[in-house]
Amino acid sequence: MNGQRQAWPDAAALALVLVLGAGASAFAEKLPAEVEALLSEPSEPSDYFEEKRCLSTHRIRDVDALDDRHVVFRMNRKALYLVQFPHRCPGLRRNGPVAYETLNGMSVCTHDAIRGTFQYGAGDARLGPPCAIPGFQEITVEQLSLLRESLR
Repeated sequence: MNGQRQAWPDAAALALVLVLGAGASAFAEKLPAEVEALLSEPSEPSDYFEEKRCLSTHRIRDVDALDDRHVVFRMNRKALYLVQFPHRCPGLRRNGPVAYETLNGMSVCTHDAIRGTFQYGAGDARLGPPCAIPGFQEITVEQLSLLRESLR
């Protein structure tokens, strides 16, 4: 992941901050000093979600491009994993076909590649350049809905 973590899109992050911050002042005077200190310190995204390094190819049911920077892996048992690229991944487009490349064939892992496709006419599609997967963040159906809305 090259030491970088990707933030949620600005609209979703703002909504989350507004929701979390709305009731904070009402409770601040009732909190013990240790809890208040923890809440006042900046936190890392890893404090809120667990990032996976690999997904089993046998469990992948669908791969959905949300735009040129966001891809969702739908797994059996309804689990969802988001891939957020730090920059555009050429060839990825909303609802467009997505290919992934693995080193071992058994799992898709961090640093494996995702490719979008370019259409050059009827029946002539070519794979775009490979984009290295920075990681997988498990998300809920509700988070996916919010992300889709913020990307429109």
